[in-house]
Amino acid sequence: MMNMKQKMSKASSRTLKGFSLGEVILSVVVLTVGLLPILGSMNGAFSTSRDSQNTVIAAGLAQEGVELVVNVKDNGVLTSNDAFIGFSGGNHTCRIDYDDAVLSAPATIDIECGNALSHDLTLNGSDFYVHAGVAGKFKRKIFINHTGNKDNGTASVVSAVYWGTHVPNDKSTCTTANSCVYSEATLRPWK
Repeated sequence: MMNMKQKMSKASSRTLKGFSLGEVILSVVVLTVGLLPILGSMNGAFSTSRDSQNTVIAAGLAQEGVELVVNVKDNGVLTSNDAFIGFSGGNHTCRIDYDDAVLSAPATIDIECGNALSHDLTLNGSDFYVHAGVAGKFKRKIFINHTGNKDNGTASVVSAVYWGTHVPNDKSTCTTANSCVYSEATLRPWK
């Protein structure tokens, strides 16, 4: 049996082991250097995801713009009225919303066209994008190029939605690199 003195000398010969300050600092440096590239790639992935989300929303808004103009034309044809009363030939920059009065009364109301219009789209209380005269992330311009007369003419309709600093003048300047997407349709006959 060991006596008390032997036990104490045996316990004192054992030393507690731990990490030195230098080892802790070196571990933190290695961990930081290893995590920086991972955090950088995550930031890039989030940025790409945000850009993709903007592109998808803008593509839907661009398609909606074309479909609204087609609806105005079709509603006018169904009521045997010219859907674009007083709509002159040539190029027009226009805007239209899903709840515009022109959709229900195409024979008496015309699509809003003109260079002084606000093209900002903002979310309303029903989660729809509308032209509310308030600055919004997305902007939509609808370019209508009407040729001929209402009975035998055609109309090229391009709906461009952009969310960057570049403002498109037509579809040729609307690219995803410029934060812009577009949808188009050709309407025949234009009546």
